[in-house]
Amino acid sequence: MRTARVRLKKHGLKLEPIYIRGGLMGIQAALSGDLPLQLQGASTVVAAWAQGAKEFSIIGAVATSGLCSGGSSFIKRPEDLKGKRIGVSQIGSSTDFIARVAVRRIGLNPDKDVQIVGIGGQGDRWTALTTGQVQASVFQSPFTLKARKAGYPTFIDFSKEDFEYTVAGPVTMRSFIRSDRETVMNFMRGLADGMDYYRDEKNKDRVIKFLGEYYRSNNAEELEETRRTYSQVTPGLPLITVKALENVIANDKNLSGMKLNASELLDLSFLEQLAQEEKRRAVARCL
Repeated sequence: MRTARVRLKKHGLKLEPIYIRGGLMGIQAALSGDLPLQLQGASTVVAAWAQGAKEFSIIGAVATSGLCSGGSSFIKRPEDLKGKRIGVSQIGSSTDFIARVAVRRIGLNPDKDVQIVGIGGQGDRWTALTTGQVQASVFQSPFTLKARKAGYPTFIDFSKEDFEYTVAGPVTMRSFIRSDRETVMNFMRGLADGMDYYRDEKNKDRVIKFLGEYYRSNNAEELEETRRTYSQVTPGLPLITVKALENVIANDKNLSGMKLNASELLDLSFLEQLAQEEKRRAVARCL
């Protein structure tokens, strides 16, 4: 987060990061006018948009995979999850969506064969898993490393699956674009700069330092796992595809029959402008 704040300051924006537990609370904050620009998982935004919140607009993505579903050590095979509890942040959240996709992919019915329960953030879900309150959950780095070291199996690693999905991406309101378009554009410029900075190996030590401050951790192995994972799953620009949203719709029993046009939720004009600006910089470097 500190990397993002530094890069955004370069573009005239002062970022005040606000942690919100679960995507549904972010949706509510946006609809109330308190949070016009945020990073969100795709499924929560698509669901709100489909239910009438047409002011939402997804304008990019910063991570398109990297989520893993895993379980406790006594769950040896995916089918052993039948009748067990799976922890997610909130019912209706992105982790809920991913958990349901994962359950279907291992041959179980998420509505009948398992119990999906809202637990909270990754730390809360990890505690619930290790104390036996749930038998599986959905994790990102660095908790994926914790799970491997604890001997917990990974049932589905979406970074290795042929499944486009936006784990996190910039979401705003159409009214905010109309009133403050340059602010949104500067946010996207800062976001793209931050992603480039994060992936550049020469910045490795500073990125790990920033991650340590964000996670309040000095575990070098876990911080390097996080840096490496997100370096692999973040694209050159904060790109998003229609396919990523179509996957959300197709894998949700409520959305799949609504004949939704995913492209109507996207505003790709900011990405197009970023690409043009990058092209001009590349030409200038060659002169």
